[in-house]
Amino acid sequence: MRGELIRFSDGFAVINDSYNSSPAALQAMTSLLAATPGFARKILAAGEMRELGPSSPKLHREGGEFAGKTGKIDFVIGVQGDAAEIVAGAVAAGVPLEHVKFFATPAEAAGFLVDFVRLGDLLLVKGSRSVKMERIVEAMLGAFTAVDVPKNAGVEH
Repeated sequence: MRGELIRFSDGFAVINDSYNSSPAALQAMTSLLAATPGFARKILAAGEMRELGPSSPKLHREGGEFAGKTGKIDFVIGVQGDAAEIVAGAVAAGVPLEHVKFFATPAEAAGFLVDFVRLGDLLLVKGSRSVKMERIVEAMLGAFTAVDVPKNAGVEH
């Protein structure tokens, strides 16, 4: 669950990076998402990063601002707690309000994303095991046919 690419027969792909997260890891994976060519829409689904102490809201907001400043992330989804600041940061950096969403749980985010993804999309699922962001990937694998899944994807399929 570290940067694994899963392609689906419906013509979209998911980067599963749901094992752990930190501000530096979020920035690195957001850079990868922004720089990946060949996709119509790039979607960041980022979960709350835990154990950041009193600077947690600021660090989450900076992650969202970074995503917005790339100019290449089309949608930003925040999941749980301080991830609301990721959404706020993305908006502050220019991502339109109608291109951001916040969900209290990964299950709610998964329900939205299953209906939202379409042909040509690249979805980055970034988070940690403590927030259970892998549930989004599991929902995708349950709703769509994967063309290839890494052997040790770390999710049930």
